Amino acid sequence: MLTLHPTTVRFDATPWPDVVRIAVERSTPRLVLDRADAGPHPTFADAPEVTTTITVTSDVPRGDPAAPIPGDRGLLAFVSAPAATSAARHHACTAVVTRVAYASSPRSGAVRTVELVALSSDGAADPISTTPAEHA
Repeated sequence: MLTLHPTTVRFDATPWPDVVRIAVERSTPRLVLDRADAGPHPTFADAPEVTTTITVTSDVPRGDPAAPIPGDRGLLAFVSAPAATSAARHHACTAVVTRVAYASSPRSGAVRTVELVALSSDGAADPISTTPAEHA
């Protein structure tokens, strides 16, 4: 999922202003593949483990007073900007900061990238809840 210019972003009680994009990526650290004797292609695949990684890219706030640090744990919540064909959505999850990086370029200026890992409440439930924004 890619959200461009979310309307609001908060990590615990701290607003993160000027967020340019939020990318939610799901990957598997362990993939199970099975092949038949008839050919080289897999006949079965399973992803028994899934990691949900969230990357929040924003313009660097002046002085960056609320900069998160790796190990910070809290509720990440954001509202996706409505598109012409859909209503705004509220997304929330408990997450842990794993990386904070800064970069600058003449074209994009100074940006901060925060990477987080989303945590499931019980290991089986999807770590990110999504609801219509008016019910958030």
